[in-house]
Amino acid sequence: MIKDSIEECIPRTHPHQRPHYTEAEVQALRAVMNGQGSARQQRMLCEWLMRASTKDDLSYRPADTHATAFAEGKRFVGMTFVWMLRSATRRTDDDKIAARHIEDDKNARPDNR
Repeated sequence: MIKDSIEECIPRTHPHQRPHYTEAEVQALRAVMNGQGSARQQRMLCEWLMRASTKDDLSYRPADTHATAFAEGKRFVGMTFVWMLRSATRRTDDDKIAARHIEDDKNARPDNR
């Protein structure tokens, strides 16, 4: 459900419910996916993803093992995202990552997606 501000985007009661979002977050997602996202939009998208994955929420749902499993799946996505940001092994030094060009990336897709 769309909200006017991030402060209104509170966690949902049931893990299968879609997370709240703002108009700016939708615009950020679309801009990033089109390859035109500003630095602010990229950060906004990452912050929304972590919030939407409920990585800081308790996965356990009393008396509902299926809801617990679903919540843990969402949380796993968020925790994996954070792990990739902070701890994942990589072959490139931090100072060289920003200077890397798409043409140099062996894994880049031809359509730049």
